[in-house]
Amino acid sequence: MKEPLHLGFVTTYSRRWPDELPKKRNQEYGNWLEEAFPQVKVVRAGRIGCNAEALEEIVKELKAAAVDVIVMVYGAFTGDDAASYLTEKLGVPIILWAPYEVPFEKNTRLYANALCAMTMNAAALRRLGARYHTVYGSKEDKRAADKIRSLVMAYHTVKAMSDTNLGLLGYRPTAFYNCAFDEGLIRRTFGIRIEETDLKVVFDRMEALPEEAWKADSRKMEETYNMDTLPEGHLENHSRLYLALKEVMKAQNYDFGVIKCWPEMGNLHTTPCAVLGRLADDGVHIGCEGDVDAELTQIAQHYLTGLPTFITDMINIDEDKNVMTFWHCGNAAPSLANPKYELLMRNHPLAGQGTAFWGALKPGPVTIARFCNIDGAYKLFLMKGQAVDMDRYTRGIMANVKVEYPVRKAVERIIGEGVAHHYSLVWADVAEEMKEVCALLQIPVIELGDESC
Repeated sequence: MKEPLHLGFVTTYSRRWPDELPKKRNQEYGNWLEEAFPQVKVVRAGRIGCNAEALEEIVKELKAAAVDVIVMVYGAFTGDDAASYLTEKLGVPIILWAPYEVPFEKNTRLYANALCAMTMNAAALRRLGARYHTVYGSKEDKRAADKIRSLVMAYHTVKAMSDTNLGLLGYRPTAFYNCAFDEGLIRRTFGIRIEETDLKVVFDRMEALPEEAWKADSRKMEETYNMDTLPEGHLENHSRLYLALKEVMKAQNYDFGVIKCWPEMGNLHTTPCAVLGRLADDGVHIGCEGDVDAELTQIAQHYLTGLPTFITDMINIDEDKNVMTFWHCGNAAPSLANPKYELLMRNHPLAGQGTAFWGALKPGPVTIARFCNIDGAYKLFLMKGQAVDMDRYTRGIMANVKVEYPVRKAVERIIGEGVAHHYSLVWADVAEEMKEVCALLQIPVIELGDESC
């Protein structure tokens, strides 16, 4: 089981300030963090940091808990000592969070002065070379809350990626040079470990499955999907492969995978598109066509959202509607399908050598991204859009996405930057979180936003 992000939480103030507000904020902001981030372990300091003795005790607590990053909320004005001491002794990044000033009148005193404190503390940390972030605004302010979410989830994602095992099931399809990868660069950049299992292991596992197991799965598929044109034997191969891949991924302790889905699998009439979609809804994420860089993107998006993603080509644009069509052979998770249109299980839409989903994907906000190895270093390609309610207009599975950036310029920019042809789409707006991940990993971002970008 992976170790979650350990998020230290401390409230501070200088003792010459009243302690009612710091006590209140300590309780409320600690509760908010625990509710907002169930996927991380929030380590709340046992006392408020108000003097040297308290800070020493807090450091002992947080060090014992092996915190990865600290959120320091200003209960009231705090000198440079607290943030400086915490970062020096713990050696981890710190997020300085200054809530808004509580209401005051002409003849009453300031009770917090948090903005001033955060400004001076940030300047001190800059001089010390510490890694810090600043957030201004109360937890009720969406801008402040969103920034905290982006930062914490970025740290969560970076830690999770650094403890990820990626399994290669085969290498890459014939002539798909863009799906080649640099294992050392990936390990240095993301911390992801890569191992390989030959496709023969998968085929042998398919053959060894007990008949009752794959037949039960086949019956389930027949009851769920329209597959009246599926060739003889394809459903058996589908069920055998679905069960075998689950077993292989578990046996090899792979957190994610990529598979060489053709030509060998197609030659055996077991092209895995629909299998990959089903597995994604089961929490087993395997990218297609051996594209490791696309899978890196899927990994990051999944850690940020917990959702399945869609690895896809971009095949068409509509300049009048400013819509881009993202299509693939049939590998999307069924949970992403638009319930307004029928989701079919059919033969592969191009090669006719396996099973694939044919249908349209659901409307909603999407983040379009790809980590790209360009000139020996990683960059992130990034766009946001809105998937529209539109049926497919060719065989396979597709999402039609309306974007802000002019689509023809987008195509030219993609080609000009050297971005490869696969993208990962997730049905959530996590563009800011993706950018924070890249900031932590020192990865440049190629972002196509509005036309001014």
